[in-house]
Amino acid sequence: MSRLLVSLLTAAVASVVSAAGPPPGPASGPADILFHNGSIYTVTESNRKVSALAVKDGYIQWLGGGDSCALGRFIGSKTKVVDLQGQMMMPGLVDAHMHLLEGGKFLLTCNLNYQTLSKEEVLAHVQGCLDSDGLGPDDWMEVVNMDFPGVVSKSGLVTKLDLDQGLSTTRPVFLRSSDYHTIWANSRALEMSDITADSPNPANGVIERMPGSNEPSGLLQDDARSLIAIPPPTLEQNIESAKAALKLLREEGITTFQDAVAFEGHNEVYGAIKAEGGLSARIYCDYMIDSPSSLAEVKPIVDATVAKIKAMNDPAPVSPKPTIKWQAIKGFVDGVITFPAMTAAMVDDYLLPRPNDNGTNADPYWPPAILAKTLEELFLAGIDAQLHTDGDMAVKVALDAAAAFKAKHPSKKNFRLGLAHDEVTLQSDWGRFAKLGVDAIMSFQWAQLSSFYVPDTFNALGEYRHDKLQCHPQIEAAGRPVVYGSDWPIDPLDEFLALKVGVTRSGDPLNPNSPAFQDPVYDGPFPSRAEGGLTREQAIKAITINAAKFLRADDKIGSLARGKIADMIILERNFFEVPDEELGRNRVLVTVVGGEVVYVADDADDFLGLPAGGLPAKFANHAGVAARSTIGGFAGKGLDLEEKMKVKKLRHRGACAHKH
Repeated sequence: MSRLLVSLLTAAVASVVSAAGPPPGPASGPADILFHNGSIYTVTESNRKVSALAVKDGYIQWLGGGDSCALGRFIGSKTKVVDLQGQMMMPGLVDAHMHLLEGGKFLLTCNLNYQTLSKEEVLAHVQGCLDSDGLGPDDWMEVVNMDFPGVVSKSGLVTKLDLDQGLSTTRPVFLRSSDYHTIWANSRALEMSDITADSPNPANGVIERMPGSNEPSGLLQDDARSLIAIPPPTLEQNIESAKAALKLLREEGITTFQDAVAFEGHNEVYGAIKAEGGLSARIYCDYMIDSPSSLAEVKPIVDATVAKIKAMNDPAPVSPKPTIKWQAIKGFVDGVITFPAMTAAMVDDYLLPRPNDNGTNADPYWPPAILAKTLEELFLAGIDAQLHTDGDMAVKVALDAAAAFKAKHPSKKNFRLGLAHDEVTLQSDWGRFAKLGVDAIMSFQWAQLSSFYVPDTFNALGEYRHDKLQCHPQIEAAGRPVVYGSDWPIDPLDEFLALKVGVTRSGDPLNPNSPAFQDPVYDGPFPSRAEGGLTREQAIKAITINAAKFLRADDKIGSLARGKIADMIILERNFFEVPDEELGRNRVLVTVVGGEVVYVADDADDFLGLPAGGLPAKFANHAGVAARSTIGGFAGKGLDLEEKMKVKKLRHRGACAHKH
């Protein structure tokens, strides 16, 4: 904004206030920050669009048109005035399903960043990590986000001997495949984990053996991964991971998130960061529970769970200052539809056999009667629930449990049940989400072609089920607006790519986080695309107001309205104006949480008219996070174009943190 306009607006304050008097309520007095000359999407029921917004004491003081008389009354000597110069502003993103500590750990761990590398290239990077971290001979080295199929395609099958002979170390080393199904370990790691020729295969897992013997080869499949005896991270390490993750969330515009698998240790980590004023997002935690073994065990387990949740929850009303809420549980009703795991519970059998002679289908992890009883006890105690339901049988079982509760307790309407993932659903269940008041929490990025579908998972499901995959628009059309959850770090954190896929049902060949970027075979329409995707408005609401409603916070966040908390972001590109193919090529310029600026992009002043002295952010962009062990630096953002062209973002889909 020009200095002349600032002067005119300031001069107008006295005349406007004297003529009209101060506005009532929160609109009184000068604003802390005034944004004007923008495209501000409020995401209210009327989809109102305004050009100016004032923030005071962490709340939205006023929003409306941008003439000088209307704006001048909000400018005082300390007001920061930001000229949006036409840029889009919207509510801060509310991600209803992610795993923050795991994601932060991966940002700081020796990280191959999903790149397709030969064995020699992998060994060279891992050796660099070993040489630089300064740890001792018995300290573990974990390496994450390995493109294991890429290693095999370039160098052939590998074993522990390749690590033993190719790395100059006596330390225990293991590499984790980006699909979370395979671990490649050296002999020291096997020794320290007591994995020997006499070790049996665990349930749902395989210890691969050297040819002609029972000696472990160093490759551990599926649940055999849990045999690796790496010590758990310390509190200090977890705090460092959480801070790294929060940095990435600020850059992505996420102002509220739900940690979908949480325990007491999460509360200790987040509480420590809160105590030092370091929270830059609102945190909602789902306490993880497993199925009771019998109906008799349900009530004691629920009672103990409710006590833990209430002890950790901050009961204070949602306010500008971020805090930690505990108000729901998380349970896994099944696994994943993806070949070769195929652990999701399906109504019809898979058309390809499951590995290790495990038949052609999977049972739900929760017996239906126990699930129904557990949800009943939780809802009566005032605790909400989010359930992992990947296959159509799991979705049906969970909806049946909700129906049983409503039938038994018709007056109890104020419960929240979210079904996460819902990759395959029955057409007969689409309308039940609305009828029962159940939320579908879905990851839109999964509605694009990828190696995780083509060809084996598609073949295992059969063509007749292809149009029952990723049915976000069908559930929405049947009356229940869907909720978005990224499932990060199961997928790369790229919210606008996900929104693009939700709208177009196709990937983006120019976005490195999309499988369409890695191979032209994935640059095409997803099954059922002909029926259409979500509208842009529906997609944006899924990651703002709909998610806020699920969290019981829509009266405070999720949209921009007078008196609501000032959580908002400014974008480089207008999501409602760019062509469909460019929807996933966006980035955040400014993130505001509770009226406090927590992130400003380095080049924000190229797009915005900032006040004299700039727009200071609470957190520095380039301090406090070491990413030297990651190819491409922090979150891979340092990859050059050639390196980006190598990236194959292998989506370890649908499987949450404690299972993968």
